[in-house]
Amino acid sequence: MPIIHYLHTAIVSGYLKKEQWQFWADERIVQNNELDEWIYDVSIAKSKEEVCNAIAYYKTIEAFDKNTFYWEPDVVIGYYYIRYINGTMSLSELLFRLYDEDDVSSEAELLSIPEVMSVLSEAKMGNIDSEKINELFLPLEKIARKQLEELDHYLKNTQ
Repeated sequence: MPIIHYLHTAIVSGYLKKEQWQFWADERIVQNNELDEWIYDVSIAKSKEEVCNAIAYYKTIEAFDKNTFYWEPDVVIGYYYIRYINGTMSLSELLFRLYDEDDVSSEAELLSIPEVMSVLSEAKMGNIDSEKINELFLPLEKIARKQLEELDHYLKNTQ
């Protein structure tokens, strides 16, 4: 299970904040006697950059696992959409991030589909088709939620 990739995606998307990733790691530390070092590092990380540095080596190792296969930029969009639904990200911020070439989501496969770009362009101009936007982002939201579920269950109550 590519749990480190899942954690990385939830953090770089801004879905998990410092208190949340620290709580996630602390919960595993309390419940398990033996853990990989990276979980302790996540527990004390004070910034996104510190978490990314703490898990970088393990993320690389995990990348070579045959079970690790997903395109992170697409899942980041799923997390953005969850944040939009939850009211922690506005539609204008969501659109800004999708159009920002420096954002991790800019390489998403979804953004290479002309129909998607047309709907997003219309929304950017104020012509918002909520049904269509929901239809476009729902599959990515489902992937992000599945990863959150896996993160939640990772090493939980295994003593």
